[in-house]
Formats: sequence, structure tokens, C-alpha cells
Amino acid sequence: MRAAGKAWICVVMLVAGIALLPGLLYLLGLALVEGRPNLADRTPSGVAACSSEPRAGYQPMNPWSFTTRFFDPEALKKATDVEREAFWVARRHLMRQPRHDMLRWHLSSTALTIWITRHWSTAQIADAARKEDFCRTWSKRRVAR
Repeated sequence: MRAAGKAWICVVMLVAGIALLPGLLYLLGLALVEGRPNLADRTPSGVAACSSEPRAGYQPMNPWSFTTRFFDPEALKKATDVEREAFWVARRHLMRQPRHDMLRWHLSSTALTIWITRHWSTAQIADAARKEDFCRTWSKRRVAR
């Protein structure tokens, strides 16, 4: 095989590896989590966790959309309430598990947050966040700012 052909194969393999990396890290992060968080024990109300705003038009997260946020400095500041609530539920679930190193914690919490936004409705996320005392902590942070 010619050198140019080998170079193109290497480039294609590199691009494919980079493209697949977020999905592979997502799967690894989920594999590191023991179990999944439980839904709230009541019927979802369909409103935000800490207010009475109805939820509509939310797009679930995925590993690639999350990765693109690292290249947009403003995007990290614009996390939606649903994403904050899902992260809170994921974080509280991981706190009940044995402690591990920080890299595993961040990878698992990010993967679990993505999983929650993909598999639960916004009402289920809001009710689970409310069950996990999200509102009390959230309101303290808003007052402190």
C-alpha cells in the first residue's frame, strides 16, 4: 500500500476516534454508576421544581451536544433549569454510592445527567429534584448572588 493511502487511513481512523469519543465516555460513565436514580413516588406535576412554570420544548442532552459546550464559553453559563435539576438528581444519587476518585465522579455524574434527561420527562425530573431538596438549595444560591 502506498504511503498516501496509509496516511488517509490514519486520518480517517483519527477522525472516527474523535467522533466516537463522547459516546464511548458516556457509556463508560454509565458503566461506573451503580444502579439508576428512582423516580419520585408521586404523579409528575408537569411544572418546574421550584416554581409553577409549565415545562415545554426541552431537548434532551446527548454526549455530543454536551461536548460542544466546551468550545462555547457562553454555553456553560446557559444551562437550563431542567439540566440543573437533572444534575442535582444525578449528584444526589452518586453521593449515596461508595466514594471514588474525582475523574470517575465527574464522568459518572455527567453521564448520569445525560441519561436522566434522555429517559425521564421534564415533569419526572422536576419532581425527583423536588424530592431531593433541590428547591431549598437552589433558593439559597439565588439569594446569595
